[in-house]
Amino acid sequence: MSGLRTSHRWIVDLFAGLIVIQFFLAGLGAFTTVHNKRFNDNNFGPHAALGTVLVVVALVIAVLAVLGRWSPSATKLSGVLLGLMILQFILGVAGAGTAPVLGGLHAVNALLIVVV
Repeated sequence: MSGLRTSHRWIVDLFAGLIVIQFFLAGLGAFTTVHNKRFNDNNFGPHAALGTVLVVVALVIAVLAVLGRWSPSATKLSGVLLGLMILQFILGVAGAGTAPVLGGLHAVNALLIVVV
């Protein structure tokens, strides 16, 4: 079991580092759009791609928490993180499509993800 817990910790640390990169990529996409004075889907391509990877990493975190028989609070937080990441994916897709208010919630949800 300790191997699973160690793996869980490493993946959580990886996730935290990737979140920092994700915020950078969001800012890069936004300021590239402003600098070019036109929107281009490719401005946010790397941000979207890493977001998809982060959902998978959150799934791995949740599975390792359950298999490693962590404390109930660690397991619960791992599940909450997965739920927030799924919601983040949905809000990002909807916000980039026809519902900009959901894109605004995408940014707010990102703050919740950092807290968890």
